[in-house]
Amino acid sequence: MRFFTALVLILCALLPPSVALAQQTEGQPYHVEAGPYQIDVVASASKLSVGSVEYLVRVYDSQTGQPVSDARVLIRARHVDSDEAGWANALNTPVSPAEYTARVELDGPGVWAMSVDVSSSLGRVEVDVPPQTVSVPRQSEAGGLVFIGVFVVLIAGVAYLTWTIRRTQQRREVSNAG
Repeated sequence: MRFFTALVLILCALLPPSVALAQQTEGQPYHVEAGPYQIDVVASASKLSVGSVEYLVRVYDSQTGQPVSDARVLIRARHVDSDEAGWANALNTPVSPAEYTARVELDGPGVWAMSVDVSSSLGRVEVDVPPQTVSVPRQSEAGGLVFIGVFVVLIAGVAYLTWTIRRTQQRREVSNAG
């Protein structure tokens, strides 16, 4: 038991700490002036979930530069190679009335044409924003092998404990009988 503890401590001391990676990758801001609006869009694709993209949309009145807090903002997605399409409502909060956020789940791999639809008392516009590319998920056997390895170690540990307990019980029986 002491050997394993020492081994774990040595490995922890020798292996350098790894850098923690964020779950989101910050996207490039996209700015467009359309109709009565100035629209800023930032798309951040998740590193953990394939096809999950967080959108941040800022809407301003192009004449006054004031935030538009009563707009209806939709994020639209259309797969370039198929008829798949969808949309997500982007919502704001009282804390940040000019910022509308939405999480879009793109179901299939490939290129998705994206657009932002803004409507308010100033009018309605729909602008195309940079497309999103969803990669094909990698198939990895490493996770399965780790699971099998841990399972085998646990079964071996249980078998060893059972064998040790039975051996101790047999010794006690022999010493009590003799």
